[in-house]
Amino acid sequence: MTLSRTREISPRVVWLDEIGSTNTELARLLALEPADAWPHLGVVATDTQTAGKGRLGRVWSAPAGTSLAASVLVRPGRGRPFSAEGYGWLPLIAGTAMARALSSLVPAPAQVELKWPNDVQIDGAKVCGILTELQPDGSVIIGSGVNLTLAADQLPTPTSTSLALAGATSTAADNVLAAYLSELAPLLDRLAATGGDASAAGLVTDVSTSCSTIGRSVRVELPSGEKPVGTALGLDARGCLIVTTMEGESLAVAAGDVTHLRVIMNGD
Repeated sequence: MTLSRTREISPRVVWLDEIGSTNTELARLLALEPADAWPHLGVVATDTQTAGKGRLGRVWSAPAGTSLAASVLVRPGRGRPFSAEGYGWLPLIAGTAMARALSSLVPAPAQVELKWPNDVQIDGAKVCGILTELQPDGSVIIGSGVNLTLAADQLPTPTSTSLALAGATSTAADNVLAAYLSELAPLLDRLAATGGDASAAGLVTDVSTSCSTIGRSVRVELPSGEKPVGTALGLDARGCLIVTTMEGESLAVAAGDVTHLRVIMNGD
């Protein structure tokens, strides 16, 4: 695949007809090749991923040619100091960039939004997942998987969708990937310019505006096994989700699954 539009934005693009995981392949190439062979925003992509990786060790795959899997190499500070807190914002920035990109392709009145921390949804149905992985040299691989042309009977879950089902004006991998990178690059530049300070970069506002989780009743499944219920109030300096539980406790959630609740009745 030519990916002419994507190549106008990314300094290196590797397209594979089929691969197990684009994140794994990019990490492999990064370890094998000289560092300057993989500049900031280098990409490995495919429309046939057979062993995609998700959060918490999950795996996923889709019928050949129906989804875009893309892994982008990010060098967060570009040689400048970059805070540890800044790394926590990378999946949120990537999700915001993808939500904006897909919004340009999906006709109104559909709403394309980020569900904290790493899902992009169209009217509440998942169309994309994001996975970030820190590399030994301090770079980060941001992987994304977008459902392009999946039919209703091919969706991985009842709460998923695809660009085709949402009536997108284009489901071409090149158009989707180029739109995503066009949104991602300037957001990353702003974060780098402040050394990873998302607040100083104005990114807390950008992400919060895109995030449908904020203001919602939620149930959080924590790594400990606890499942507190409460209201998501906002994001802290690290990108953690601030939740006030029904018992009045304030939680800063750094990791865990979040379920949007339609209603809370009688504390249940």
